[in-house]
Amino acid sequence: MPSDMVKRDYRIPIRSMTKNQSNSNFIEKIRSDFSKSIDVILNHPYLYALEKKEINKEKLEIFVCEQYHIITNDKRNFAFMISRTSSDVASKLFIDCLDVELNALGNLTIMAEELNIDKRKTEDYKQLAGCQAYTNYLTRLAVYGSDAEILTALLIDLPVWGANCSKISSILKKNYGFSEKSCIFLDKFACPLPKKFVNKSKELIGIAIYLEHEQSLNTAARLILDYELCFWDEIYKHSIIN
Repeated sequence: MPSDMVKRDYRIPIRSMTKNQSNSNFIEKIRSDFSKSIDVILNHPYLYALEKKEINKEKLEIFVCEQYHIITNDKRNFAFMISRTSSDVASKLFIDCLDVELNALGNLTIMAEELNIDKRKTEDYKQLAGCQAYTNYLTRLAVYGSDAEILTALLIDLPVWGANCSKISSILKKNYGFSEKSCIFLDKFACPLPKKFVNKSKELIGIAIYLEHEQSLNTAARLILDYELCFWDEIYKHSIIN
């Protein structure tokens, strides 16, 4: 057997093994790479201000109204993703995301009622650019991004968002007199992502990694976290009592 054929026989399995190992740990590696950004969000001053009751209950209106407009736009984002993708797997994942957003709008209404915020007030509310940056970036991904970029962004950001929702829910019940029912919006997001959703998403992401698209996936993860931080920075700035 010629020496060059021997080399090819050895190169293929070695490269394939490396790729498979990389695929299985890719999301975990991104979380590690951006752990400082994640920690800043998870330990944001807004959370500590709520814990210390430095934010008036009336100022919680900002959180509710911003979320109303974010979720309303995200609902459109996921509907567009469903129409755009050619992958049956991705389509099902985005349908699941759309269902979550539709349910979240209903749950947010219960939280709004706790604060005496009616639908007209949420619709007339003047949105803050820093808070809406997240959903606007998701629109950009929906229009121009790949399925894998979108799913990478979601797998990285949603657990961070959910962790903060869990903290806020506990604080509102303890410090602001919220009931279990009025915190259902937060508690639903605090639940871990379904394993099936995570595993199917990782499968599609793995294909993108194999096609050498790691950089674009890293960029999607980095930017979604940056825009998530923008939300907390902006809401803190407009909520804190001077």
